[in-house]
Amino acid sequence: MKFGEFRKYVSRIDRVSICMSETQQYRNFQFIREVPESYNDCYLFGVGRIQSEFPICQAIDEAVKMHYEISDRTMNEIIYAECIEIMLSETERDFDSEEPTVITFKNPEE
Repeated sequence: MKFGEFRKYVSRIDRVSICMSETQQYRNFQFIREVPESYNDCYLFGVGRIQSEFPICQAIDEAVKMHYEISDRTMNEIIYAECIEIMLSETERDFDSEEPTVITFKNPEE
C-alpha cells in the first residue's frame, strides 16, 4: 500500500513521525496534514507508536503531564512526546523474502 492511500486513515489530532527505511532518517510533524505530499508515492512499511522530539509548543499535552515549565521562554525547548511513527520505503516490501530485515534507528542530527 502506498502512503497516499493510507494517509486518510491516520489520526488528524496526533503527532506524526515519518521515517524512511532506506536511510533511517525521520521528520516529525504536529499533524498528518503537515506531511508533504511528496511522501504519497512511498510504500507503507510499518506503523507504530513511539516517543520522538517535538518543541513544547507542539506537545503542550505531554509537557503538562511531565510538569515542564510552560512559558513563552520555553515554547521552543525540545521534549520527547508520543506520536504515530510511520515507516515508509521507496520500494515495495517483499513479504516472501526468507531473510529477516534488520533496521537500526538513528537521529538525523548524528
